[in-house]
Amino acid sequence: MALLDAVGSILQTGSIGTLATDLFLSQMPDDPDLCVVVLENTGASPDMTFGTSVATIEKPRIRVVARASQNDYVTCKTKIEAARTVLGAVRNQTLQSTKIICILDTTGTYPLNFDGEDRPLLACDFAVWVER
Repeated sequence: MALLDAVGSILQTGSIGTLATDLFLSQMPDDPDLCVVVLENTGASPDMTFGTSVATIEKPRIRVVARASQNDYVTCKTKIEAARTVLGAVRNQTLQSTKIICILDTTGTYPLNFDGEDRPLLACDFAVWVER
C-alpha cells in the first residue's frame, strides 16, 4: 500500500484533505459527506530501462473519487478538480520510499452518479510512473 500512502500524503500536503478525517485510502466511509478517496486501479505493464543498471518503471493506476453533500455537485466538482491539479503537478518526488516520476491524468474528471443518499460522486483516473 506504499503507493496509496504516498498519494495520500501528496493530497494532504496539497490541502485536499486530512488523512483519516476527510481523505481516505482504499475505502470511502459513509461519513463525512465531503470527502476524497484514493483507490487502486488496473495498471499498465512495467517498462525496463537500461543504463548503468537495470531499472523498472512501473505504471500503476489510481482513481480519485470526491463526494459532497446531498445534491451539491458544484462543491464536489471543485474538490475533484483541486485534487487533479495537485496530482498533475507531481514530478520526481520520493515519498515514503516510493520514487514517483510523474502522475498523469488519463481521463479528466467525470461523474460516477450519486450515491444512495443523493450525494454526488466525481472521479478522475491517473497513471502513476514509479521507479523501482
